[in-house]
Amino acid sequence: MKSKSLWLSLLLTTAVVFTSCGDKSSTEQEENVKYVKSTEALPIDGSSKLIYNGVVKENRQVTLSFKVGGPVQELSVDAGDYVQKGQILARIDKRDYRVKVQATEAQYKQAKAEYERYQELYERKKLPKNTLDKLEAGFLMAKSQYEAAANALSDTDLKAPFSGYINKKMIENYQTVGAGQPIVELLDFSNLEVVVSIPEGQINEMSEVARITCDIRNANLFNIPAKIKTISKKTGDDSMFEAKILLDADSLDMVKPGMVAKVKVIQKISENAGLLVPVEAVFAQAGKQYIWVIDRDMSVKKHEVTASKIHGDGLMEIKSEIKTGEKVVTAGVHSLIEGQKVKILPKKSATNIGGLL
Repeated sequence: MKSKSLWLSLLLTTAVVFTSCGDKSSTEQEENVKYVKSTEALPIDGSSKLIYNGVVKENRQVTLSFKVGGPVQELSVDAGDYVQKGQILARIDKRDYRVKVQATEAQYKQAKAEYERYQELYERKKLPKNTLDKLEAGFLMAKSQYEAAANALSDTDLKAPFSGYINKKMIENYQTVGAGQPIVELLDFSNLEVVVSIPEGQINEMSEVARITCDIRNANLFNIPAKIKTISKKTGDDSMFEAKILLDADSLDMVKPGMVAKVKVIQKISENAGLLVPVEAVFAQAGKQYIWVIDRDMSVKKHEVTASKIHGDGLMEIKSEIKTGEKVVTAGVHSLIEGQKVKILPKKSATNIGGLL
């Protein structure tokens, strides 16, 4: 009886030991599995998109002033008015300028007649050359004074150099102004543009543009055709290049300077381009670039890649022997080793509340 009890105790002890060892082995295997995030390698569909936020600006903003001074006799515009090219915006009292024109015109006509009369005498060799030269100098001076007075009279009218909107009026009617004093500010809306800032890492990609479109949500306009007008040759204080994007559309009546715009730059992609993976999937090791690919048995394998440009949506172009659709590790890349078993973290639900799903 004692013998049977002894054997039973030994069997139970052995079972407990083996069970404990099995549990320990299973736990160790579980601890070696790494949790990672992943995504599929995407094909390049022939184009990529860069997105920039910018502000709508007028084509030109000019502060207009008189070339001459005097009391303003007429100021016929207000802020917000639309004016045509050549339209008179303001007028200075012309009386003093007319008097000067009349006086200089009389002097000019007298000097001209005298010069022409003495020129005949010179041609008949009855007048020395130096006398004629003095008369000619007097005639030319009188002519220039008359022309200057006529120009000053014309400059008493302030005209719009182009069609546009009056943005500001700096003076009031009947105010005496000086030459060069700001009178009105005129905006040119004929060609609206969007000003955007481009990071230095993307500036060279602007030479590979297929097309550009623009969304201005507050004007309820989307996919407006656009084109590059200018790009600055050096960065500003913010280390960004300034680009002006010209809106190319017939009807932009609802668009106003100061509105926020989204500029979408569609780039050309070469036919032999590779795949797209998130930037965070690529890591460097010993001077080379790699990604982790998840095999069917849920182990990871390191693949060398050649990385090129980064797109505006956070994807990077790579060239590698991997194929479209293969799963690539995007988070946890620095904690993996070759052949490491992994588990993919589930994506959060779109209706995830409190991060519980």
